[in-house]
Amino acid sequence: MSLETELSSLEETRSEFNRSKAIIKLGIDVHQDFYTVVMQVSGSNPKPSQRFEKEAFLHWAARLKSQGAEVHAVYEACGFGFGLQRQLSALGIDSYVVCPQKLDEHNKRVKTDGLDAKALCLKLDRFVQGNREALALVRVPSEKEEQLRAIHRQREQLVKARKQLESPRTQSDGQSRH
Repeated sequence: MSLETELSSLEETRSEFNRSKAIIKLGIDVHQDFYTVVMQVSGSNPKPSQRFEKEAFLHWAARLKSQGAEVHAVYEACGFGFGLQRQLSALGIDSYVVCPQKLDEHNKRVKTDGLDAKALCLKLDRFVQGNREALALVRVPSEKEEQLRAIHRQREQLVKARKQLESPRTQSDGQSRH
């Protein structure tokens, strides 16, 4: 077999491989006003982190999905609820929520949104490849369940605040004054 034939065969294999559907993994570090996202396409290295306003991220994610890619996303459960998971699922994106965890596994004591998003993306990659222990998934409650939880938490906070206001105040020397 000549070198030219061998190269041609490699090109055919490569183009055959590239026709397969891209698998995109998104690691998302969630904040109140923005998301930091790291994307990995198929088996490539994760791309540098990007910061998105919330709506801009959803438009970007929808565009990725509309291009025919298989898209997976993951973020840590937080105080902002599960709305992002529902929005991504509505776009046809496989979206996972995981338990908050220490993502600095090498104890570098450097915490940045980009590193957190990259760590989530890499764990998602292992999960998508079949390692079901790579992510500690959280069950996403229904919207009704989430509303009931919020009401219960508000009530607990109000009771706690009332008790603090009703308790006798202490002076700086630690003794109660009545």
